[in-house]
Amino acid sequence: PPRPMEPPRPVCLDDAHLRGVAFVEKTILASPLPGKSYIEMVRWNPVSLALLAPLWSYHLAGSADHWWFVARSADHAFYYAAQFCNDDVSIGGHFLRGSAFEGMWGAISVGLQYRDAHWWYARDWAPCVEPRSKRELDLLVAENPCANLPYSWVDNNCQHFAQLLYEGDDPFAA
Repeated sequence: PPRPMEPPRPVCLDDAHLRGVAFVEKTILASPLPGKSYIEMVRWNPVSLALLAPLWSYHLAGSADHWWFVARSADHAFYYAAQFCNDDVSIGGHFLRGSAFEGMWGAISVGLQYRDAHWWYARDWAPCVEPRSKRELDLLVAENPCANLPYSWVDNNCQHFAQLLYEGDDPFAA
């Protein structure tokens, strides 16, 4: 049987290509983590239930989903995606990246954790605090408090990172 066509690999755009482009709306996208079913099973076992783990673990760490921040230009032609992930290889124990793309597929695909992963909106599109260039978004990502602390699935993860960019206080919200 023929294989289904795969979407084209997204191409990151550099600052020069985005000269004059302002990102004016923001959202958070989500996708299930590769081990989501196992994580949820651990959360809901009898011992965890006795410790009320589901209540505090969802409150502290969120669901077993990867979240990433996305902003788009007014004409919906350009998208910026930023994510913060666990990374045992790098210094600091986390991976941080902000990238810009032409078209939304690039912003979606950069956050997917595995082949055939599905995604959804964790937050609706909302106006940015002010129009931002790619360079300004790159600075917000680098200055995000989560980026300056070690990754922790409990209290410093991708969901905390994305929420600060989406709904945080000045100077951290996009």
